Amino acid sequence: MRVTDLVNLEAYPIQDIESPVAQALVTRCRQGLDKNALCTLEQFVSPDALMAMKSEIDGMLNTAYRAEHKRTPYSWRYNLDFPDDHPRRALHLNRYGYLLNHQFKAATLISQLYEWAPLTEFVRQVLGFETLYQTADPYLSIVINIMQTGDELAWHFDTNDGVVSLMLQTADEGGQFEYAPYIRDEVDENYAGIQELFDGSSSLTDQPGIEAGTFVLFKGRRSCHRVTPIYQTTQPRLNILYSYDERPGMIFSEASQKEKTQPRSGANVGLTTRP
Repeated sequence: MRVTDLVNLEAYPIQDIESPVAQALVTRCRQGLDKNALCTLEQFVSPDALMAMKSEIDGMLNTAYRAEHKRTPYSWRYNLDFPDDHPRRALHLNRYGYLLNHQFKAATLISQLYEWAPLTEFVRQVLGFETLYQTADPYLSIVINIMQTGDELAWHFDTNDGVVSLMLQTADEGGQFEYAPYIRDEVDENYAGIQELFDGSSSLTDQPGIEAGTFVLFKGRRSCHRVTPIYQTTQPRLNILYSYDERPGMIFSEASQKEKTQPRSGANVGLTTRP
């Protein structure tokens, strides 16, 4: 199967990005990000492509890394100056598995889609960067999150603004992406609103349906988000994360690599880390 056979080019003609139809798609995606911090492209890849991509990782699931710890949504900041009951000190459970880029063979469809230049250019135009490149990180360029019964991803903010993902498979029950778009901004952290979010009383939350085959662009630096607990499921939730950067050859910090390749089970992440 060729990479051009993976993408639903009839609905999403990104191979000809300057065409009027493709430019209308870029505009629609930008508007979605501006309004809702989210752009979802349903049936971006075909059912046959999904099956082929899933088959590439079926035999790797037992080699996945495993993380289980509590974390604060502000894990990149120093948080011990705040009271125990402050949102900056709130701890939520992270429990999930994942595969990293170095565990894949170079010729997989998953990696070929990532390396396909028209996809990178489409992402660049939607996110509004002058330049954009696939990262060169041997571990974190491609990450596949694997969530089984009992797993969940904690409430958190991203440190970058532009997450790119492809949903390969959903769980039978639970595992919903939940978020509060633009709940904080560059001036107002809106801690009261974030506390309401954690209490379950926020009017800002949304759980958009993201089905298998959906390509997603998301602005999570100011939009708090999580994946709700997975209930009983016969199949794992599989979500691919692709990493890009404005600089060519970008490699993540040694600390970021170590966090993924040497996960700290049971640790409380993000309380004492200095910026």
